[in-house]
Amino acid sequence: MCTVSWRRDADGYELFFNRDELQSRAPESAPERHERDGVAFLAPRDGARGGTWLLVNERGVTVCLLNDYSCPWRPLEPRSRGEVVLACAAAASPEGVAAAVHAQPLGRVAPFHLVAIVPGASPLRLHWDGAGLAESRGATLSAPLSSSSFATAAVIAARVRRFSAYVREPAAPTSDELAAYHRQHDLRAGADSVLMRRPDAATRSISRVRVGPAQVCLDYDAVAWGAIGPVFTPTRHELPRCDRG
Repeated sequence: MCTVSWRRDADGYELFFNRDELQSRAPESAPERHERDGVAFLAPRDGARGGTWLLVNERGVTVCLLNDYSCPWRPLEPRSRGEVVLACAAAASPEGVAAAVHAQPLGRVAPFHLVAIVPGASPLRLHWDGAGLAESRGATLSAPLSSSSFATAAVIAARVRRFSAYVREPAAPTSDELAAYHRQHDLRAGADSVLMRRPDAATRSISRVRVGPAQVCLDYDAVAWGAIGPVFTPTRHELPRCDRG
């Protein structure tokens, strides 16, 4: 239950990610600095399994994951999908992300879509459906992408339609347009909203990654729900950009 969109420019890119989760799931943790194989990265953490749905490393590589609820296959001995994202933390390229995912025990991982954005390269999407890992690049991959465990096809279609209401040129969205899209909330729309709330689930956080020539920034808004709507608690997390290796 998530939505991701992005924009790219000559100096880098921005990526927005809404994480939706069941009310019964443990609270998530705000982003912290971590290291893997000597590479620093920023990532929030899932309170139930310890994995993550999004990370950005000092090389400017962002990796994020959406569950695929449209695929009925499930592993007998499941492993957290969040571990697949963490396995990509030291990657320097789309090829490095793909190699890290291929190396995972995917037979124990439920279906997912994984997106990787890297400065100067075409975005990458990997789709695991339990039978194989399919790859999409460049023109075959466009934003937004969304997922929902509730009325999956209808909810995704509604969120994609809302994108055209906020973004005048889908191939060249502005930062303000994407920010407004990810905060779109209609109490009456329930799960159809990008910033969503229904009785058993709600958006937990909005993450905004900004990668430039010298810096990596992750703005993280924790979302709490009051009587009249969402309440945001923002924090900012930064790394110097370092493309070594």
